[in-house]
Amino acid sequence: MSLLNNLNTASSGLGVSSTSMSVIGDNIANINTVGYKGSETNFADLIPNQVGGLAGVSAIGTGAATNTVATVFGQGSLESSTNSLDMGISGSGFFMVGDGEETLYTRAGQFYLDEEGFITTASGLRLQGYTAEDAVVGITIGDLQISDSMLDPNMTTELNVEANLDSSSDFADTPIADGTFTTDGTGDTVDDFAAAGDFSTSMTVYDSLGEAHEVTMVFEKTADNEWNWHAIVDAGELSSGYDDGNAFEISSGTLSFDTDGHLTTFTQVNANDVGTPWVFAGAEQTDFEFNFGLNAAGEAVGGNMTQNASDSAVTSVSQDGYATGSITSVEVDTDGTIYGTYTNGQELALGQVVLADFSAPTELDRIGGTFFRATAASGAPAVGAAGTGGRGDIVGSALEGSNVELEDQFVNMITAQRTYQANSRVFSANSDLLQELVNLV
Repeated sequence: MSLLNNLNTASSGLGVSSTSMSVIGDNIANINTVGYKGSETNFADLIPNQVGGLAGVSAIGTGAATNTVATVFGQGSLESSTNSLDMGISGSGFFMVGDGEETLYTRAGQFYLDEEGFITTASGLRLQGYTAEDAVVGITIGDLQISDSMLDPNMTTELNVEANLDSSSDFADTPIADGTFTTDGTGDTVDDFAAAGDFSTSMTVYDSLGEAHEVTMVFEKTADNEWNWHAIVDAGELSSGYDDGNAFEISSGTLSFDTDGHLTTFTQVNANDVGTPWVFAGAEQTDFEFNFGLNAAGEAVGGNMTQNASDSAVTSVSQDGYATGSITSVEVDTDGTIYGTYTNGQELALGQVVLADFSAPTELDRIGGTFFRATAASGAPAVGAAGTGGRGDIVGSALEGSNVELEDQFVNMITAQRTYQANSRVFSANSDLLQELVNLV
């Protein structure tokens, strides 16, 4: 080979070393970039020259060139964040973001709410996922949005009671069953009626307007293993103009227990069904369904009433109504479901973040801003919920850091620097040889 060719070979070595240093510099510069994936440089030798020799034809290399600059999609460390909309991916997959015309992919999970409530990146691209309607996540992928509108109230229709009634309660005196009390809203008070029973408790219910009301449950033992129950409200809260504090019975029934203290049957009679209609002022008329337990084919379910030789006490009460509420916070589950918590205690699904996975992620087109574009070589995205189909989990209130290891970059930097110096020496030596050749002339 000629000395001029040797200069080209050395020059190619300087070029690939410079490229390597550029990639290393880019990695170090982005060591604090959220979701950044480091790059590595792959080199290849150039087509050699064929030269003849005593033993035949030999190949002499002509230097090196950059083959590829590949993105390394290793896992970055996850760090906690104070922003509840920040998300990190533990495992494979990419967040999908779009502007309505194009979908891009990223591992950077820094998201914010815009003025319309859409979840967006800092550059305004909207996060994609399964949208929800009436707290039910669907199967349609679209822009995820968190509405700040008030949550409509939900009227109570069902109440569940878990309690124990003291089996030693005396049933010699049964003033309620004996008809001593009036519960049509015109006579005795709620407090007097509750005091007459063997046990009483109260629970909050909501009408169709979201207004809260207290329902007092009064239990009176009438015989061994037999009880009556009464549900009463303050008649002053009804639309019929009764005095405040008077008792109005909205439902009543019986409870029967076996000798082991287990509930065997219960009944319910509603005032609306026996000619004593009632409604909370301004609200929709309703009847409450009271559940005290059962099943194992006594049916009913919900609640759990027992009668044992211990003090009467309530374990828990629950009902399905709630008042108007406004959203106070959001959180993201590992499957990407976004839940909103409201001032009325409700927690509802607002949507579900989806992840996209690729058969050849290294073939994605890096376009800057921590975004990637799908290519024919990367394959079409496989889109689905986190934790399914090989996709990773989503970690809420966390961010994935850069996967660049500074120590490795320093080692690579030293190697690239020494390689550049060595190639420069080859270049310098060939230059000296050419000078000697010129001096011979």
